Amino acid sequence: MLKSVVFSILIFCWLMPISGQENNPATDKTGIGLTLSGGGAKGLAHIGVLHIIDSLGLEIDYVSGTSMGAVVGGLYAAGYSAKEIEEIALSLDWQDMFSRHSELGYTHPRRREFHGKYIVQLPIENWSIVTPTGAIEGQQMWNALGRLFFHVRSVDDFNQLPIPFACVATDVSTGNAIVMQTGDIVTAIRASMALPSLFTTVEREGKELIDGGVVMNFPVKIAKEMGADKVIGVNVSQGLRKAEELQNPIDILYQMGFYLDARSFAENRIHADVFVEPDLKKYTAASFQSVEAIIEQGKKAARLNIDKLLKLKEETRTVYSYEVTHSDLRKIHEFVADTFEFEGLNNVRTWFVRNAISIQKGDTLNKQKLTSVVNRLYATDYFNRVTYRFLPGENNINGNLVFSFEEKPFGSVGAAIHYNNFSGVGLIGNLTTNKFLFYNTGAYLKALIGEQPALRGGIDIFTSDRQNTWVNVEGLAQHIVFPVFENFESVAEYSQNYFRIESSFQRLTGQNSYISGGTALYYQSLSPNIRTDFSVRGHTTSHELFLRWNHNSLNRLAFPQSGTRFNINSTFFFNQKPSLRFNQPDGNVSSDLREAGIEISNYFQAAFNWESYIPVNPRLTSFNHLQAGYNFFYNQSFINMFNLGGTYPFLKNQVTFAGLNEYEVISHGVIKGTMGWQYNIWDEFLISPLFNAALYGFEVEALQNLSSDNLLLGGGLSIGYLSGLGPMEVTFAWSPQNKKLLAYVNLGWTF
Repeated sequence: MLKSVVFSILIFCWLMPISGQENNPATDKTGIGLTLSGGGAKGLAHIGVLHIIDSLGLEIDYVSGTSMGAVVGGLYAAGYSAKEIEEIALSLDWQDMFSRHSELGYTHPRRREFHGKYIVQLPIENWSIVTPTGAIEGQQMWNALGRLFFHVRSVDDFNQLPIPFACVATDVSTGNAIVMQTGDIVTAIRASMALPSLFTTVEREGKELIDGGVVMNFPVKIAKEMGADKVIGVNVSQGLRKAEELQNPIDILYQMGFYLDARSFAENRIHADVFVEPDLKKYTAASFQSVEAIIEQGKKAARLNIDKLLKLKEETRTVYSYEVTHSDLRKIHEFVADTFEFEGLNNVRTWFVRNAISIQKGDTLNKQKLTSVVNRLYATDYFNRVTYRFLPGENNINGNLVFSFEEKPFGSVGAAIHYNNFSGVGLIGNLTTNKFLFYNTGAYLKALIGEQPALRGGIDIFTSDRQNTWVNVEGLAQHIVFPVFENFESVAEYSQNYFRIESSFQRLTGQNSYISGGTALYYQSLSPNIRTDFSVRGHTTSHELFLRWNHNSLNRLAFPQSGTRFNINSTFFFNQKPSLRFNQPDGNVSSDLREAGIEISNYFQAAFNWESYIPVNPRLTSFNHLQAGYNFFYNQSFINMFNLGGTYPFLKNQVTFAGLNEYEVISHGVIKGTMGWQYNIWDEFLISPLFNAALYGFEVEALQNLSSDNLLLGGGLSIGYLSGLGPMEVTFAWSPQNKKLLAYVNLGWTF
């Protein structure tokens, strides 16, 4: 009897695991890991491999990745399909991802004219210039990752993602590989891709982290340690490259980042059961303009290994289609912020941040609104970095919204270079502070060192943290040499020294506009460089009362693709005090200006400048430009007239006109219109045909008497490139009036 009972128990114990496996067929399936290496833009080939994996219905149980492999692998682990990740890669503005600047539309309208105009912008702290840990903070990269991983921002254990995930970074202090499987996923992925010198380091759990590719670019062993029995390893770095293959600074920096990893690659390689290596010799780490082609290379490489992938599928009991399987987390599109926390605020006031975010407790938030809030905070120029995380309550919808800040020093110094065939070569320096003695008080000082030097400085005093109203005091000193034309031929040249100081009260009239009114005093001196039969010498001073309205909704300052910019100026000039004399044709010098037909008296000036950019398709933009100006009650010869000519606006009273040199036509009244098209050939290389026409030399009370003598025509072709040094543009233009083919060259930002 006892023997039969023991025998029955043994049979029962033997059958139990078999019965359990039949009820849960996934318990004995082979755990499949996927490892994706770093490689910059070449890492987009991972998406092509994922396409093949999805099409086979092959289930991935673990994902490990480094750098771009962490980005693509993280998206896959978070529930995105290969198709969705490809759509993301094609829709992202990759150049914007690597921008050092905030989006123009979020920048305060007062500061937009200075936005992004310096090649180098270094912070000043404790009266010393501070060198950042990388050239790019990549706030737009933070924003993009925040939007893409919005649905899993509350998941602090990466094993709880739809697919368990790990990514690798490097501890900059020790050189050790840091495997990240917990915490904020956006911070982890951003740390994994912090390429040394290019991106700033990321602080995480008390460590300063850089790109994991420095020590472990192909983390196959991590996937094994996570529990994978078999690993599909996709390598896009293809080892160290020869010197002649390094084509740009990003390539060189990327090469430097992989010296140590070259040693660890071999031992990780032997753990990859299926090794996929796309042929990417034609591409570099910076080839973000070739997204589709790189993805296709990933597909080709995966197809070469399709037999091995099918074998893994046979070893997997559960078969599914990722195209129709999504995590429930993806359904989380919004949440309610019951409380707020602000981390990292030491010098910036909490009240200022609360005003800037414009959200209240109990507000329902989504990823679009949060991205807008972060952009608004970053554009204040008080922070190097702004991130957020959501700590959910019991229902996963309500919870605590935590903003984390890395403050920027209040002061900075910037530098840029500029060349224009009118003004010559110049070096521009800039010193700014967001806190000049007091909160909400900013100051700036700009200097142009070159053939035509200039100095500009000012103070903005905002009346509240909302920064809706402010008082401005600004001074300008400038030396310029300009020609005088007669019948489209240069007949004289003058040197002008110009000093101006103004004070104004300004108020926002919308997100993109503000109105200002105030008073100014200016002094200008004129001196002929070439002796002619008639020339004016001396100086004059004048007071001004002005009212202006400025609007700017352009998406960028150079070669805009959308938006509108206009300004309307009205100025009353009074209390003029001339001290001028002129040389007469007979050689006599006279100070009676009336003999030369010049009368210095009060006059009123109205000016209007409007430009609009309308996208026709992703590569083609139509643009229109209208300028007008008129001096009422004016008879001062060329002293304060509008000048027509040139293609880049940077001169006082300038009306640009393709086909004329700067100052080639001067007039007390002018109306000019321009129309053209801007075509983006590739990257930031553009070509723009344009046509312009103008009326000048007319009296408003006698417009019906206009003739062909008042008409100017011109056309041109511009070739432009938006570089790290600023806009570079060469324009060839012709006008039937001067019958000359002109070439205009502009490199960098003007003063």
